[in-house]
Amino acid sequence: MKINILKYAHFFVLAIILTSCSQDFLDKSPESQLAAGSLTTASDAESILNGAYNAMPDYYSYSNFFTTEGMSDNTYINGDNNVEQPLENFTFTSSNGEIQLSWQELYKHITAANTAIDNVTLINDPKWDGTNRKAQIIAEATFLRAFAYYWLVTSWGNVPLILSSNNAGNYYPSRTSADLVYAQIIKDLKDAEAVLDNNPYHGDYGRATKGAARALLAKTYAQMGDYPNCLIYCNKVIEEGPYTLVSDYSKLWGLSNKNTSESIFELQVPTTGSPYNVWKINVLSYGPFDNWPKRQIGSYDLVKAFNDAGDNGKRYKSTFNWQVTGASFNMPFNAWNPTQAIPFCGKFSYSDTWTNGDNLIMIRLADIILLAAEANVQLGKLPEATIQLNKIRTRAGLANTTATTKSDLALAVLKERRLELVYERTRWNDLKRADANGTINMVNLMNSQVNSSLQPLNYGMQSFHKLLPVPLGDIQINKNLLPNNTGY
Repeated sequence: MKINILKYAHFFVLAIILTSCSQDFLDKSPESQLAAGSLTTASDAESILNGAYNAMPDYYSYSNFFTTEGMSDNTYINGDNNVEQPLENFTFTSSNGEIQLSWQELYKHITAANTAIDNVTLINDPKWDGTNRKAQIIAEATFLRAFAYYWLVTSWGNVPLILSSNNAGNYYPSRTSADLVYAQIIKDLKDAEAVLDNNPYHGDYGRATKGAARALLAKTYAQMGDYPNCLIYCNKVIEEGPYTLVSDYSKLWGLSNKNTSESIFELQVPTTGSPYNVWKINVLSYGPFDNWPKRQIGSYDLVKAFNDAGDNGKRYKSTFNWQVTGASFNMPFNAWNPTQAIPFCGKFSYSDTWTNGDNLIMIRLADIILLAAEANVQLGKLPEATIQLNKIRTRAGLANTTATTKSDLALAVLKERRLELVYERTRWNDLKRADANGTINMVNLMNSQVNSSLQPLNYGMQSFHKLLPVPLGDIQINKNLLPNNTGY
């Protein structure tokens, strides 16, 4: 059977959205289905690219959170389900449904991007004469492919590297080494950077841009431990723009604050169609929704980190939405009664609707500034790192850092990234980098976590848990995915 990863090619072709380009290019309804081989016009090319963008929100609005923030020291996963909770306490196996969903969603995105690249390459429409739009469409799709592979390789390590919509008839691909996957991500992003403009095509927010390619290059090099190149691309983003920090942290969030000057890559979420905003209701829910349990709340360790930093201003208030019943709550604190005060995520809007239209910020300038600070620390450029760290602390209303040594500054940057970027899917990869460069011991940190009553959680994390297992369901279809990652 020609299924497994490549089955998503068929899904994509049937589900692709045929729409024209406009400022709300993702806020569209399906108009018709695509017949294989029917792509001949510039309009078709825009439509198939839009389909590649539309493939993204389902994963990044749900499963991506469980395998990043949910596995980190930032959250607790509540409820009694046997799918997400094992991700928090490190009892998950290769049969975990959330892990399989993540894997399959990402390959669906890759198939969508490959389908766009392959088909648009063959289109020659006179409407493109005198423009570079065809090259831009291919560059945007190439960026989207790299974006999906970034999450695959950082989550699983060795993964199948599929670069065409039919994969040359290889329906049961083997896993490619992480080094080669990273190399392909770098190539794709540099190719995209060379073609894309600083501003999104046609003023359409949410499209890949030169800055987005550079930012993802910086993040990719960081995960590779290549801090010289990471710093090069951080500086390109910071110095060549066109991004600026939003002066008021609280103005980064909510339906009235979409696509700010700080946003580098932001998924445009429609108010119709698939339930893209389910994460803000059932993953980060402020109370139950349709009888769903409260899925993830801020951990004691996270709230204590804000408390220890003296961060109780707009950043703190934007991060948490406290549900208080029968008790008052003020900082500082030592513990809280979970029946009286619960710290839910406050960054994102809460609504009774599955699709409230709140965008997903994937990369923003503060992330890159702090990543530059991290790179400068690792390269021994401590004064530069201090300036960048203090820029973010100043906006948060905090005093300049007192850290002066390399080890202290490395830890200070890691802590600041946590406070600044909590719930933005960065913490798990941050911890892995910090473990790799000796800033922390990730296993010890996770196994020292306590619950809201200060009782040990006894997670039992081991080093192999830094990578997820290849899903058992996919292995049963494709034995070439073996051997699985160590420990599974």
